Amino acid sequence: MTTLRTALAAALLCVLGLGGCASGTTTDDRATLARPLTAAEADRAALARFTTYRRGTGNVTMTIPYRGTTVTLTGRVDWRRHLGYAEVSSGGTLTARELIQWNRHTVVTLPRWSGGLPEHPPARGWQPHRITPHASALDAALLLLMGLGSDRPDNAQLLARSSARWIKDDHIGTTPVTVFAGPGSPGAPSGPDKPGNTRYWIDGEGNLLRFDARAAGETRWMTAELPPAGATPLPAPVPVPVPELTKAATTRTP
Repeated sequence: MTTLRTALAAALLCVLGLGGCASGTTTDDRATLARPLTAAEADRAALARFTTYRRGTGNVTMTIPYRGTTVTLTGRVDWRRHLGYAEVSSGGTLTARELIQWNRHTVVTLPRWSGGLPEHPPARGWQPHRITPHASALDAALLLLMGLGSDRPDNAQLLARSSARWIKDDHIGTTPVTVFAGPGSPGAPSGPDKPGNTRYWIDGEGNLLRFDARAAGETRWMTAELPPAGATPLPAPVPVPVPELTKAATTRTP
């Protein structure tokens, strides 16, 4: 089972139609520069999801391209409790906003919302549905956010032998980071000219500061920004699940 840990994120992305199983390249991929990870780089990349998990709760801003517009998610995720809470808005001529709270299986939505993300969710009006990543770009993004935390480091040796790639050295603000392409799914085309459809922006301590993913057939990247631990403002706790989310979890069929 340990051999699957380094491919966990890639396997999930493949199921969602986001992983290396549909890789394509553009100038942004810097395909001619991509190369396998060194041992030191693999060690650092293997810590990324674990350092996210150790933070417990983190603020997250995610932009999701969808059908010519952009959906923006602003909130926080508790990777230990597998629980998220956010405000979602979509652009275009008319801006629509809603509150959401979710776990790995269900999302509850409070539509027609305005006024930002309240400390305590409203008591009524929530509408639950099962997360269906194949049918919803937002649902796929919610699962991806949950997958950015793990209760143990990935296996660095397996990661070094996978199709993960170094892409470039860069900065987020004034913080130096290395950008890695995540591994593709087993059997997917890979190599220097076919970096995968995920990007991890990791600092020198193994902290994940940004995550990019590109859906099959989509040329734009969905991007999640994760401020480093200790950044201001500090994340507030994710509220206790609203009753509709708790009820959906207890009635969920295997």
